Amino acid sequence: MRPSGEIKPGQVVTVEPIIEFPNKHMHFRIEDTILVTEMGPEVLSAGVPKELRQIEGLVGANLPKNAQ
Repeated sequence: MRPSGEIKPGQVVTVEPIIEFPNKHMHFRIEDTILVTEMGPEVLSAGVPKELRQIEGLVGANLPKNAQ
């Protein structure tokens, strides 16, 4: 489904750039969720880590010691 028309206050959209590494069979999607308001866009996912070190820290923090 493709939306048509103007984006209006109260609507939510996602921005999903993808980085692909075909030779490694990997891709990364960094998604933001945006609420359109009368005052402008509000990034609802602003608190979600997006930097590689932050993400590695989260993933590593949940791995068993023998898997790291």
